[in-house]
Amino acid sequence: MTDPTLAAACERIERLFETRLKLRKGDFEKRVARARKMLPRSLRRDFARLLDARRMSEIPKTARMIDMVSVRRSAARIEAHLAAVDLADRRRGRMLALLASVMASLIVVFALVLFVLRWRGYV
Repeated sequence: MTDPTLAAACERIERLFETRLKLRKGDFEKRVARARKMLPRSLRRDFARLLDARRMSEIPKTARMIDMVSVRRSAARIEAHLAAVDLADRRRGRMLALLASVMASLIVVFALVLFVLRWRGYV
């Protein structure tokens, strides 16, 4: 990459991927693809802008066409959001979602058992 500020922003975002989202495998674009599923829609546009700027910066003619102000703003928004991610809260949320799924399944099974018992005349 030709622009050092863009390269530095991508490095900081990669470190945040590793520490905050536990995305360690793959190159930057693959990590971004996996991270997009976990992030709000507004940041998806920022990621697209950052990836486009990163691709454009590799070619000298297109590197001059990059709007660095908007790219810096996008990178700053991404960094701020990733820095605010709470790992313990995400873990708790996953556990609660799993527990809610199990409980819903148990309620459905219990209701079906009661329905069958009532239908057969045992209750």
